[in-house]
Amino acid sequence: MRDGACSLRRKSKAGHGVLIFTLIAALVAGCAGKGGDTAGSTNTPNPGSSTGESKAPAATLRILTENSPAWPVKKDWAVWKWIKEQTNITIQQETQTGPESMALAISSGDMPDLFSVFPADAQKYGPQGAFLDLSKHLDKMPNLKAFLAAKPEVAQRMTSPGGEMYHVLNDGAGSGNQVVWFYRDDIFKKHSLQEPKTWDEVYETAKKLKQLYPDSYPFVFRHGVGTLRSFGPAFGVYPGFFEDKATGKIKHGVTDPGFKKLIEYLNKLYKEGLIPPDWLSMDYKAWTQFIATGKSFMTIQFIGQIEIMNSQLQNGAHLKFMPPPLGYGDKAYIAKADYEEFGFAVSSKTKNLDAALRYLDFIYSKEGRDLLSWGKEGETYTIENGIRKFLPQFKEPNDLRKEMGILTAGAYGWADFEASMSLSNDNERYSFTEAAKYHFPVINALPPLTNEEKSAIAMTEEQVNKYYESSVAKFIMGETPMSQWDAFLAELNRLGSQKLIDAYQIGLDRLKRNIKK
Repeated sequence: MRDGACSLRRKSKAGHGVLIFTLIAALVAGCAGKGGDTAGSTNTPNPGSSTGESKAPAATLRILTENSPAWPVKKDWAVWKWIKEQTNITIQQETQTGPESMALAISSGDMPDLFSVFPADAQKYGPQGAFLDLSKHLDKMPNLKAFLAAKPEVAQRMTSPGGEMYHVLNDGAGSGNQVVWFYRDDIFKKHSLQEPKTWDEVYETAKKLKQLYPDSYPFVFRHGVGTLRSFGPAFGVYPGFFEDKATGKIKHGVTDPGFKKLIEYLNKLYKEGLIPPDWLSMDYKAWTQFIATGKSFMTIQFIGQIEIMNSQLQNGAHLKFMPPPLGYGDKAYIAKADYEEFGFAVSSKTKNLDAALRYLDFIYSKEGRDLLSWGKEGETYTIENGIRKFLPQFKEPNDLRKEMGILTAGAYGWADFEASMSLSNDNERYSFTEAAKYHFPVINALPPLTNEEKSAIAMTEEQVNKYYESSVAKFIMGETPMSQWDAFLAELNRLGSQKLIDAYQIGLDRLKRNIKK
């Protein structure tokens, strides 16, 4: 994703949780079959091929998706026409009008055939009977089955504790979900400033910029306390619960010395006016104003914002990717977030099951990947000297989304990110290439728990999270002195942080047992 709405796709993610999934789900491993299939390549005729699909019966599927303000849904998007040509399936897209839309659709008795869902949605409504367990239907979806066998890290994130798969995840376009550092390289060059390599240097550089531009706040970010999930890897942790790679055990990152060091830095930056006073409530519009008007010069944001902002800056102003500065530990990292959190669930009430499975199988096929990432020759691209080039009217990936529906919710499964990158300039390509060098070893996802396990910790988790967020904000703004840090940790423990560690350790141990079976 490369737009200002990237965060919309992440709204349901449990912000405090991190786990590296290194285990292959036994179910998917068994589905790989014999013969070494690779993703999208099977010996079964491709359900989306012109030869295999010409005999497929006509069908109509309703799908409920988000409606992103960055690319408002159009009924005449070409992507739906291409899908019908290849699958003989007509897609009727319905859009959510608010956070309650999915629950209302499920309870209405008139459920769509397909839903665009986050993992939390699938884990909530699947066990309640709203969504099908797709693990029981993989034999009817050879392309999806092969994709999952070749992408076990994706399969692991969509497999429930009992082995059920209540949804399938999108894959391929997740690089846009990365949150990275960038800076005004024109300002740095003008004043002979170097890219800060440590947080000490961030502080010193920010002080120099404040002296040069007294009305500025040299360092800006827009996700409040949530930004600590992005800062944390440069200090060796995530703030929440994650698997410590050194021990293989669940750890509460806030207790690590590195996290305390991060809060001390932010407190110093806040106290000296180097970050905005309203950092806690900073929204996207306010953030863009700081960057566009030359009021801030260093930031951490979704990677696509580098070029979105560059297209708006004037008079030689320019943003460039910056390697993450080291805060604590041996190496500076950015959060490993180059994966997707959106996907598909199939209604348990659908009367078009065969068509729904056929649709999913097509969008995870090689042909579906190609069509739904690049479009059609003559309509979206030409071929010159054997190389595909998008037509001149498509200046950036968002143009493809807005005008054709390419890589929008519900309209793809397995994306070819090179299609989007082909519209990128050298600066943007550099950003994505460099970002990949700094990924933290673990991703931001917790092991799945059963509904009973989740219910048992729900109140404790809410209390711990609320106390954590309010307390950390007070430390940063100096309302609570850092001398109270140990008391803060003690109160987290009293509220039940160890109970949460124990619960997620059960989930992690269960994954490890499953792989041994």
